[in-house]
Formats: sequence, C-alpha cells, structure tokens
Amino acid sequence: MAKKSSPKLTFDYPVTVTFVIVSLVLFLLDVYAFKGKMFSSILICHGSKQAMVPFNFKSPADFTGLFLFAFGNASWEMLFANLIAILLLGQILEERYGSVMLGLMMFISVLISGVLTACISTVPLTGAGCVIFMMAVLVSLTELTKKRIPLSCLLVFVLFLSFEIFRNAKGVSGTDVMQKICGVLVEMIGGICGSIFGFLVLPKKKSTKSSSSKKTEVRNDYYDDEDDYSSRKKSWSSSSSSSSDETVIGTLS
Repeated sequence: MAKKSSPKLTFDYPVTVTFVIVSLVLFLLDVYAFKGKMFSSILICHGSKQAMVPFNFKSPADFTGLFLFAFGNASWEMLFANLIAILLLGQILEERYGSVMLGLMMFISVLISGVLTACISTVPLTGAGCVIFMMAVLVSLTELTKKRIPLSCLLVFVLFLSFEIFRNAKGVSGTDVMQKICGVLVEMIGGICGSIFGFLVLPKKKSTKSSSSKKTEVRNDYYDDEDDYSSRKKSWSSSSSSSSDETVIGTLS
C-alpha cells in the first residue's frame, strides 16, 4: 500500500510573509532585548527642521530609519492591526502582480513617505501605514475596473484611516491635531504613489488571459459560429479515424 504523504508547510506569498515576520521579530527584539532603543533610533523616521526631533542628514541611523520605519510599531495594538491588514491584502496583490512587483511597490511607498516626512512633516513617522494604504487603494481600484466595488476592501480602507487618525490625534488638541493629520496625509500620499506605479504594470495573469482571448477571436473570425467549429471538428475526427481503419485493413489483406 502506498503511504499517505504528510502535509508540507509551504512558504507562500514570500514578500507578504517576510514583511510580517521581520516586523514581528524586530518588535520582539525591541521590547524584550533593547527596551525601546531600537524603535527610537532606526525604526522611526524623524520629521523636518520644525519637528521636535528633526531629521539629521549626517546620521546613518536616521537614514536607516528612512527605510526601516515601516517595520516599526509603537504598541502591540498597532503591530497586530498592521500585520493583519497586510496579510489580508498582501496575498491578493502578490498573487496578481507577483512577488517582485509587489516588493517594488512597497519600497516606492515607503521611500516617498519617508522623504516627505523628513522634508515637510513635523511629526515622526513609523509603522506600515503607507504600505497598507497602497494595498487597499490598489485592490479596490483594480476591482473597480471590473465594475465591482469590493465592500471588504472599502471597510479595510475606512477602518484603517479612522484608526490612524484616532491614534495620532489621541491626547492632543488644536494645532497639534492638524500636525498629526498631516502625518497621516503623508502616509496616504506615499500609498497613492505606490498604487499608481501598480497601475502602470500589468498583472502577471493578464497576459495569459489575453493570449487565450486572442486565440478565441482568431477561431471565431475563421468560422461563422461555435456550432460550425464543433461540427467541422467532429467531421475531421471521423474522417481521420476512417482513413486509419482503411489503412489497417489494406495492410492485413
């Protein structure tokens, strides 16, 4: 009897899963090993000259935070909210565009958000907000091209935006609230730039669909309708079988 093969653990959606694992590992190291020093040094992007802690263009740590702030999380609530949203949306986009293209779009969103924060924002930036916003916009607008509005993606977008505004505006008032909201707008701009780049490329499955549709168009152009094609196909098969039988009989005689 053949032995039943045991299920194997597959590393599906490598970009999405790797981003989640790296974020979780860095958060655990920062909390239990470095006691928050990693978060305040390389997992945060500091603001412009008007900020309380301005971005230092001569500091290697600040330049590291310009790219690694997306892996930073200020609390357990922020960590789980970001990772759940990335797991839900990332696998859809990675299956549609491929791992390399998704990684490039995430990098563009993070880079633009970090540069805007260091140049014009007065509040520091941390977390994967720009990446999640990019994923939500890209999934929603891609479905709109199919004349469908995915309610789940819209809910993710609204809930995430509400969470970001509430988290940044909590405990502050007046002009500080506007500064916090400007930080959220920077994340939105970075996400929109990444999603625009996604619209400039074709999903990896679209090419196969287009090739199959071209074959169908050629077949429909050559024959009048589908019934004509099927009838001709049956006549070809019957004629080929009869000719093969005649050849065999002739050989036996």
